[in-house]
Amino acid sequence: MIIVEQVGKIKGPFRGFKNQQTRFTFANGIVWRQNESKYFYFYAGNPRARVIYKNGVYLLEIDGTEETVEVIKEY
Repeated sequence: MIIVEQVGKIKGPFRGFKNQQTRFTFANGIVWRQNESKYFYFYAGNPRARVIYKNGVYLLEIDGTEETVEVIKEY
């Protein structure tokens, strides 16, 4: 079962996934932090994104790419 946790736009430029210190801030101020070591470069300005809950983990999806990354909510 997939549950959509959040949908919106990433605030500012998105430059892909890097490491476990990488943070993604949505336009509404909610921050998610990357929770796995995964490098993937993709540039987009304020892209639409969503966080889903699937198989016990939260995953960030960015429009325009098929890649996902595991995240945890910071605040």
